Amino acid sequence: MERRTFLRDALGSTLALSALAPASTIAAEGEASAKSEPLLQGAPVVTGPAAESLTILQAVRRPATGYLELQGRADSWQRIDAESSGLLPYDHHVLKFRLPPLPAGQEIRYRVTATPVDFQNAYKILPGEATTSETHSVRTLNPDAAETKFVIWNDTHENLPTIQSLVAATEKLRPDFLLWNGDQTNDIYDEAKMGNQYLAPNGLTVAAEWPLAYTRGNHDVRGPAARSLSRFTGTPEDRFYYAFRSGPLAALVMDTGEDKTDDHPVFGGLAAFRAMRDRQTAWLAKAIEEPWFAAAPHKVLFCHIPLWWTTEEQSENGPWTFSRVCRDAWLPLLRKGGIKLVVSGHTHDAKWLPAAEGRPIPQLIGGGPKPQGATIIGGTATKERLTLTMSRLDGSILETVNL
Repeated sequence: MERRTFLRDALGSTLALSALAPASTIAAEGEASAKSEPLLQGAPVVTGPAAESLTILQAVRRPATGYLELQGRADSWQRIDAESSGLLPYDHHVLKFRLPPLPAGQEIRYRVTATPVDFQNAYKILPGEATTSETHSVRTLNPDAAETKFVIWNDTHENLPTIQSLVAATEKLRPDFLLWNGDQTNDIYDEAKMGNQYLAPNGLTVAAEWPLAYTRGNHDVRGPAARSLSRFTGTPEDRFYYAFRSGPLAALVMDTGEDKTDDHPVFGGLAAFRAMRDRQTAWLAKAIEEPWFAAAPHKVLFCHIPLWWTTEEQSENGPWTFSRVCRDAWLPLLRKGGIKLVVSGHTHDAKWLPAAEGRPIPQLIGGGPKPQGATIIGGTATKERLTLTMSRLDGSILETVNL
């Protein structure tokens, strides 16, 4: 596989000139500019995605607290406070609300209210003017539905034109859930940028009206702020491996980690994905035995790095090493559990790999991140058939898979 590099923007003349100004002046101007912007950064994001494990996240531009309100079919508004050990949220970048278990297949309305907080000291905390989001509607997933529709993105790497096209296409499809299959970012260095990277890129509404199932990619573990990722995602129990059911489809979401071994020098001794892989293997053995999972007509594994590819590099620390160990660890359980398809990304080369000798489960690999190579995958599952269509952003169909 060719090495992929992601170039950062060069420093512009504005930065060069600002270096000549006093630091206090620059800081004051930056603070004033931040306070002039709206408190809410884009729309809320619904994640989870099962009815018993939904989370709603709201990116904010400055320190804030807040609450969420829910409304069922004919119910009055119910306030949800993100209280923890007697404290309400106070965060510079994101507010995160865990919802109580909700009825399956029910439409709910919700809105987020955030209040800026000037935390001067322990005895002087000054709340500002509250801001309430628009009211949005979302339907919880229904395991008993006769049909489910879903959309898959992957390897967007902060490419705004690609994300804009994906958002527009997804809004037309109106899926039951969206799955973002890894590498939302190039790397994660600054918590202040993570709201834009993961929740509201350039202010776009990504998943305010359908649940988002989030898969972690290998670029999403790179950078010092990667350790804060769970604050900006809402996976069940803040794990990056989980399972859920939507109609006839049982979905496994698993974390393939990095694409090199833990002792590779590029990680500087900070990688420990072997332990994570072992935990997932033990979890997988139990997940496939759950009655709701075992009874599903269709079972699909979503993971970022493919378990198979067209040409496997054999070098000891090559970029496919970790993927091979995931395959070796999980394949017996995937076959036992009746997984009929693997959907991945990572290679930036859209491919359909049907079942073959040495590859007992077929695999669909999405493209990306540049608009000309990006793909969107739309899926429909009924009790009789699972159909996935992988298309370019211009609508041209690359593959239609019927299982």
